[in-house]
Amino acid sequence: MPTILSVTFTENNMSETVRWANERIEKSFSTFIVTANPEIVMKARKFPDFYKVISSADLITPDGIGIVYASKILGQSLKERVAGYDLLHSLLEYREIQGIPTKVFLLGSKTEVVEAASMKLESLYRKVSIMGTHHGYFEKDSEEEISILEQISREKPDLLLVGLGSPKQEEFIHRFKNECGATVMIGVGGCFDILSGRIQRAPALFRKCGLEWFYRLLCEPSRIKRQIILPVFAFLVIKERMLRGKEAPEYKLTE
Repeated sequence: MPTILSVTFTENNMSETVRWANERIEKSFSTFIVTANPEIVMKARKFPDFYKVISSADLITPDGIGIVYASKILGQSLKERVAGYDLLHSLLEYREIQGIPTKVFLLGSKTEVVEAASMKLESLYRKVSIMGTHHGYFEKDSEEEISILEQISREKPDLLLVGLGSPKQEEFIHRFKNECGATVMIGVGGCFDILSGRIQRAPALFRKCGLEWFYRLLCEPSRIKRQIILPVFAFLVIKERMLRGKEAPEYKLTE
C-alpha cells in the first residue's frame, strides 16, 4: 500500500473506490473513509492522537494533487486523485444508475448551508432521500451532540456526510463509528459550501491542471495560513525520497 509520510493510502482509483464503498453499503458494513490531502497528512505527522484517528479508517483516499505527486516522487502507485466532493457524486451517480435508493444524513456547516446542500442533492439524484441535517456548531460531549447521535441512530443512513472541517470531522466519526447507526461515513470538509452554491468549485481547467488549491486561494485569500504548510510537505517528501536513495524509480510529474 502506498505510504506518504507514514499515512497509508488506498491504491484504488475513483471507480474502484466507488464500487468498494457501494459494496460496503449493500452489506451494511460500518465504514470510515478519510479523504486526505497534504494538510491532513501534516496534521497527522504533528499530532499523534490525530494520526491514530485517521489510521483507524477503513480507507484513506488521496484528496489533493499534492498527494499524487508525492507518490510519484516516492515511486509509489497512486493512480489518481480521489477527492471527497468527486467521490460523493460518483458514488451517488453509481447508485442512481443501478436504481438503488440511498439514505443520506448531512452534518456540518451553518443551518442554511447544510439545508441548501441537502436540497441540491435531492434535486440531482432521484434515489437520494435526505434523512436529516444538522449544523456543525455544537460542543463536544454536549447534550446537543448526544441529540445528534440519537437522530442519526434513528434514521440509520446509508451515507453519513460530516462537514465539520479537519480534524473535528474525522474525530467525530472515529468516536461514534460503532454507535451512530450509519453505514458509510465520510468527512467531506467544505463540500456543503459548494453544494449549497455559497462557494463555486474551481473550473474544470484548474482541476485538470492540479491547480484547484490555487483557485480556492484566489477566492479565499485567508486560506494562505493553511496552505503555508504545503512547501513543508513537499520538502519532507523530497527528503524521504533522498533517504531512500535509488529505491524509488524515476518519475515525471506530467505523466
